[in-house]
Amino acid sequence: MISKRNYFIILILLFMVFVMFMFVGVSSNILSDTSTNIRTEVNTKIGYEDSLTSDNLNLDTYTEGTPKISNLPQNQRRQAAILSGGAEDTAVGILLEWCVYHKYRYRVYNSLPEVDEISEYDVILFGDYKVTSVSSVLLYAYADLGKTMIFTRLPDYREVIAQEKLASFFGISTGVTGNILADGIKIFSGFMINKERIYSKGDFYGEEDDTSVNVPYYSLAAGYEVYAVGLLEDQEELGMKDEELPPLLWRTRIGNAFVFVVNSDIFSGISLLGVLNGFMAHESDCYVYPIINAQTISLVNYPYLSKENEESMQKLYSRSSEAVARDLLWPNIIQILKNYGSSYSFFMSPQLDYQDGIGPSDNFTEFYLREIRKLPGDMGLSLGQVSDTGLKEILSEDTIFLDSYLPKYEFTALYTADFDGGEVEDGLKRKLLKNISLCISDYREGDKLIDYIGGDILSVKFNMDGYRHETMDDLRMICVENALGICNEKVDIMRVIYPEGSKDEWNYLSLRWSKGDTYFNDYSKFDMVSVYEMEKRVRRFLALDFTYQYDGNNVDIYIDHFNDEAYFMLCINSRSIASVENGEAVEITDDSYLIKATEEKVHIRLIEENVLDKPNNGKRIPYNPSEIAAN
Repeated sequence: MISKRNYFIILILLFMVFVMFMFVGVSSNILSDTSTNIRTEVNTKIGYEDSLTSDNLNLDTYTEGTPKISNLPQNQRRQAAILSGGAEDTAVGILLEWCVYHKYRYRVYNSLPEVDEISEYDVILFGDYKVTSVSSVLLYAYADLGKTMIFTRLPDYREVIAQEKLASFFGISTGVTGNILADGIKIFSGFMINKERIYSKGDFYGEEDDTSVNVPYYSLAAGYEVYAVGLLEDQEELGMKDEELPPLLWRTRIGNAFVFVVNSDIFSGISLLGVLNGFMAHESDCYVYPIINAQTISLVNYPYLSKENEESMQKLYSRSSEAVARDLLWPNIIQILKNYGSSYSFFMSPQLDYQDGIGPSDNFTEFYLREIRKLPGDMGLSLGQVSDTGLKEILSEDTIFLDSYLPKYEFTALYTADFDGGEVEDGLKRKLLKNISLCISDYREGDKLIDYIGGDILSVKFNMDGYRHETMDDLRMICVENALGICNEKVDIMRVIYPEGSKDEWNYLSLRWSKGDTYFNDYSKFDMVSVYEMEKRVRRFLALDFTYQYDGNNVDIYIDHFNDEAYFMLCINSRSIASVENGEAVEITDDSYLIKATEEKVHIRLIEENVLDKPNNGKRIPYNPSEIAAN
């Protein structure tokens, strides 16, 4: 028989258990409220007007009467002269982009300026400008001033070897042959912030045999430093050393000036951004430049919410499109992302074929949103399609579906797929896209990696395909990482839903993608983040300005337009970091550090690496001749 006291205790316990279950239920409902986008709070206050653009860094458009772009002393800012070959010069766009990213004031010239005009510049960048023997007089005069010069291309081989003075300027002793087929490429460690890269037939990078390159073959004069060479098939049989191979990137010294040379087209386009940083890191004992520090992986056209292409899905996977997306793809995708170190960014596709009459389904909308929230992950909207449907129609159909099933969800990130910039800017005025602050799209030659469109809307390009990593893909990756500390990778699920061959089946694609995490090993110290965090960091990066001072023992970085945090690469020779004030330092390589600034001024104290320790026996090395004689 239960006493009244025990009966009362049991009632109390039952009541407490009931309340606890109710609380858990209410909490679960609160936490799984997926009808809104919590990322709408992302800091988008930093916009185009706050950024250092090419216009306000251009010395031809900036005058003393215009508003200040920075509170930092203008005489401490680095300046670049850019030599352009004219309207067909594709390299100049990259040089301008590099100046903007690294906060150089610049001026573009279409002919070699006089010596007195060049004295104000720290570096002279040559695009596709045609250098001839006539140019050598002014080039040597620039060298007498100690000006660093970077050439993105060499003159014609015959002109170089015919003019001894011109060849000597580029550090060339003799010409071996005007064209040789190199069977591979070797980039030495220490040039950029990655380890040595060797691209050759049957290497680790992809499945294609794409490592051969035709280059002019020069023998360099004494005093050079080579950073990349072409590999020859019979070099081992001939006993050739690295310095005897065809040089692709090198530095020579003319008087008090350094001359850097690019001798291959493989380093053109966005790859040139990283090469320029590699050169500048070898120009002096200390070089500091800002980076973004954001590596992202985005699943585009996923979550996928339609029942399209059912016949193909049943044939390949014995299940419906919806079941493939949820039961097969979802768990595998999450596992691969975890192996990468997480970066849960998704761009939803309500449907992919806007002309088949099937339309999207709400069967698994709540499932995806709940699971993405739990990761935690982020979700944007994709404009991807397999039909040739106009943007207005796509937005109209998506609006009908999303108004019905996700009326409170505000998309702030957009994958623009194949639509061009003008169409996208018009589409951003429509209701569904009114809150978009970030547009991500595929990189096309000539694009800027990061920029603003339509006012304060940030544009960032994908520079990596998760399913593909051939030689040139890897080269572009390491160069962009070196220049900006960013890798924006795309994984397109539309290929799985609408396969065009056996290489579009998920077992093949997932294996290709899952192997890709090894390519990030050299950059594991950089942050893996979502696209929303990347957006914040890119906005800060474009807005900040900086200068730095180095006295041999200390580095001081001064930041203007500072917002919460900023990231820099510090390249320092023969020294290591002893301490950092107002920041943190992470060693990337023996000569480079990732610096996180937490205040507007960062002080870094250095120590000399090549210093002998005090002898254990207490004896010291005599330094006076009389002491030596006495001993």
